[in-house]
Amino acid sequence: MSNALTRLVFDPVDPNRDRVPRRYQFAADSRVVLVTAGVGVASLAVAAAVGIPSGLTHFLFAYLIAWVFCVSVTLGALFFVMIQHLTKARWSTTIRRIPETMAANFPLVALAGLPILLGMHDLFHWTHEDLYVVGSETFDPILAGKRLYLNVPFYIARYVLYFTVWSVIARKLYTLSVRNDTDPSPENTIRMRWWSAAGMPLFAVTVSFAGYDFLMGTDPHWFSTMFGVYFFAGAFLGAVCLITFIALFLKRGGMLDTEITREHIQDMGKFMFGFVVFWTYVSFSQYMLYWYANLPEEILWFQKRFSPGWQAVAWSLLIFHFLLPFCILILRQTKRTYPLLATMAVWLLVMHWVDLWWIIMPSMLPGALNHVDPEHARAAVHAGGDLLASLQTFSDAVPDVNTPGFDRPSTEMTLEVIRPVFPVVELLAWVGLFGLMLAATF
Repeated sequence: MSNALTRLVFDPVDPNRDRVPRRYQFAADSRVVLVTAGVGVASLAVAAAVGIPSGLTHFLFAYLIAWVFCVSVTLGALFFVMIQHLTKARWSTTIRRIPETMAANFPLVALAGLPILLGMHDLFHWTHEDLYVVGSETFDPILAGKRLYLNVPFYIARYVLYFTVWSVIARKLYTLSVRNDTDPSPENTIRMRWWSAAGMPLFAVTVSFAGYDFLMGTDPHWFSTMFGVYFFAGAFLGAVCLITFIALFLKRGGMLDTEITREHIQDMGKFMFGFVVFWTYVSFSQYMLYWYANLPEEILWFQKRFSPGWQAVAWSLLIFHFLLPFCILILRQTKRTYPLLATMAVWLLVMHWVDLWWIIMPSMLPGALNHVDPEHARAAVHAGGDLLASLQTFSDAVPDVNTPGFDRPSTEMTLEVIRPVFPVVELLAWVGLFGLMLAATF
């Protein structure tokens, strides 16, 4: 039976299974929940056992990647629900319960983020107080200028604000939708549209700032006004892929087999194709702006991610996150062939994780791995043409720290970056948190 705690954390409505037609009930075996939850707990335990001995910072970065993945997919699901109500879409009525339940996970995702708050000192360089002591060797004038925004109390306040806004909107939409199952009323639909209209601008602002806080915060010298859109594009694409996969899973299990038609699945495939292109457009636009501006203080972020090892990951994103899905999903038959579309959904979810890994991990300083000699963990950054010349000019122009009137940026402004290795800990943490999220959804 539900109680106040379960309604707050898991499901905000009382069970109504006895009042809903059997064909609309979740008929999968309870093993679906037990297996996903078991895999999640086991993977997280192994990730901690393997990752923490190699360095607590390493495990925290792996956890951050997995957690942001879950946050992004949940955000994408909330946007999907709101945009259906705002456009008065009828085609998605039978598929909408899937993203509604995904979005209802926000309180759980917020609780899952507590290790991020507890490990802020290891994850976010800007939390180090010595960076703001004027006159010290570690004083960082760039971060000092951002301290009004980048400070721990304000960060925690924003965290609470984000998840409060998201949880209230998602839970309201979910509750009203479930109410329509047992007590249908046009008033419920009107209220869902009202909550979507009121929630959309709040969603836009909070998602942009959450992208800055959770991702850009790991490399605080960098700045980008497009990063919020970049984060949203990946989030919605990931959500569409997961919604599609769960819909196909339900159809395979004989649930909603006639309600979710081939046309529904094809429309979800169109969303997948469209946002593969949109993600690529935003990614390239952001890169192009920094490329032609060619300012040293701006291109350091990309230089780290185009360093030896990470450059291969960058190319894999171009090939496997855009070119290959583009060529496959552009075909009508792909979007109407269930096994192939399910494979593409899983493929793009994996590539969304790779994208987050590529964004976050290069921010981890080389000395964070206890079992690797920092000298062997570092990778010298190489570039060609004007980029190399501008970086060399920037390096030569940096005076000695003892030069009167000069404040040297922190060591994070160097071009040293940890080399990528096969991400065992990162993958285990991702499978763990994602498995728990799926169990909660089911």
